[in-house]
Amino acid sequence: MLVTHWGLSGPVILRLSAWGARDLFASDYKGLLIVDFTPDLHLEDVKRILTRHKSQFMKQKVHSSCPSEFGLVKRFWKYLLDREEINDEILWASISNKSLASISYLLKQCIFKILGKGQFKDEFVTAGGVPLSEVSLKTMESKIHSRLFFAGEVLNVDGVTGGFNFQNAWSGGYIAGTSIGGLANAKQPISYNLSTHAFALAPLGIPIHAAA
Repeated sequence: MLVTHWGLSGPVILRLSAWGARDLFASDYKGLLIVDFTPDLHLEDVKRILTRHKSQFMKQKVHSSCPSEFGLVKRFWKYLLDREEINDEILWASISNKSLASISYLLKQCIFKILGKGQFKDEFVTAGGVPLSEVSLKTMESKIHSRLFFAGEVLNVDGVTGGFNFQNAWSGGYIAGTSIGGLANAKQPISYNLSTHAFALAPLGIPIHAAA
């Protein structure tokens, strides 16, 4: 997870937004996010680390000395302390056990308000689209309307970050293009469907709806 000057980002946030896409959309991207910044440590372990750090670095300021076991950068450590209203000048020797306990809880259950989507762009990929059950994945042709092909984000596919959505678009586009090319080489005639009032360019599988 990346902590930026405008909010939270990084692979874990992108995956969370993918897994919870529909719930987030339904809530207008508002809600609460609880983050555990020490997932490999139990709460009591966090308390012990803070207590030990206090005894070892009594003359150092709390804001400038973060236990290395937590793996936090200095600016974010300061942010957490500011949330707990820990004075900038307080030394480890002077910090109370109550404050150590509150810092421990904050590290294990840090609550953030979700205020909306990122400010730079709406999304990397969108959820929803044509159900995969209605598409032949061997040709990318619709099972509902013959010679209608799909690829990319028009399908109900949204993978996690890491290039999977690009790969889906490229692979689906290749399969659809190869299938359409096969129809073109077959040189099938243009037909007119009286029931749907649509011309069908059979070689390319492109429906052209006639004007009413």
